[in-house]
Amino acid sequence: MDYIYDGSFSGLLTIIFLAYKDLENISIKTESKQENLFTDSIKIKTDYKLAKRVEIGLSNKFSPRFFRSVSLCFRSFEVDKEEVIARTIKGMYREGFSYLKSPNDAPVKFNAYVKNVLGENHDYKGLLRFEELADGTFYARFRPKNDIIDLIYSHFVDRMPHEKFIIHDLGRSLAIFYKYGLVDMMEVDDFSYEITKEEEYFSRAWKKFYQAIKIDERENKKLMASNMPKYRWEFLTEKNLK
Repeated sequence: MDYIYDGSFSGLLTIIFLAYKDLENISIKTESKQENLFTDSIKIKTDYKLAKRVEIGLSNKFSPRFFRSVSLCFRSFEVDKEEVIARTIKGMYREGFSYLKSPNDAPVKFNAYVKNVLGENHDYKGLLRFEELADGTFYARFRPKNDIIDLIYSHFVDRMPHEKFIIHDLGRSLAIFYKYGLVDMMEVDDFSYEITKEEEYFSRAWKKFYQAIKIDERENKKLMASNMPKYRWEFLTEKNLK
């Protein structure tokens, strides 16, 4: 049986409540990913009260930390994350915390997805590059695999509480706007901007410095890619030398 939902975290929790008895056997898809209109399917409408009951139930039965892990797993880019979450929760209710450390497929994937989300979030705290725009706003583009934009912004709020900045996830067309304590997130497909002359100067200076110190004969792209996946190079100044 396919359960079709709107792709929201509350929508997934609604399914977990309504289909609890059969969580190990169902398939969960978003409306945009429904493959076959003629298969048996149930379209679920998000119910925030039921979702809250699941949140409270998981937090009380296991711990708030486990519920946070569920929310982190949901941010994963992996296509089977919903089923992994559903099966892990069912296994936890059946066997307790020991299930989370078992070699079963669901908890193994669950732990791996959570680790990947946390790892990417941690890496981008040091990797995200801001450019100063003409109006004094700092703008950073990135294209993370996982949906981490609203995890990462608080780090930069702590570091730049008195600045204006924008963090833009190009892959999901989402941007967070921060201005003097106010935060807003919205869909942004295209964003045109102009950087300051000072920003242009420092960008050119950094590129020249990078070119001056690197040794072409010792360049090891495989090692570079193992230290930092290539998909993260896109917005690094030193990787765009033109």
